[in-house]
Amino acid sequence: MPTRRRATRGGQSLVEFALVLPIFLLLVMGIVDGGRAIFAFNQMSQATRDVARVASVTCFQTTPLRCSTLPGTPIGNAISQQAVGAQGVPTWVVQCIDPNTQSVVAVCAVGNTVRVNVKTSFKLIFGPLQAAFGAVGVESTSEQQILQ
Repeated sequence: MPTRRRATRGGQSLVEFALVLPIFLLLVMGIVDGGRAIFAFNQMSQATRDVARVASVTCFQTTPLRCSTLPGTPIGNAISQQAVGAQGVPTWVVQCIDPNTQSVVAVCAVGNTVRVNVKTSFKLIFGPLQAAFGAVGVESTSEQQILQ
């Protein structure tokens, strides 16, 4: 009786796996990097809201220094606290806006709006995506009215 050989398909599976693996890894790493971008945006949004809250409470004084972002001032301290976990180096801009003219004013007053803007960028962790897109920019703006 002749013996029959069992047909094996191990080689075909290996070739299919080798063809699908790069696409699968690109998809997974894209999802990871996309999640990091969403996390960075949410983090910057919360940071701008927190700094805008501090600015709306402290910027109504008559001296321009109260709206300063320098270290040691209330807003500067709030920025320092928010920048601790930031991805990348954030750039902050705090402005007082006159609601009637929508122009930037030097000294904030009650009824004005405080606008806080932050920009940062971070690098993607997956090499091919980093080569394709470079650094991803993240920006957030928050406004709050001075009520006191």
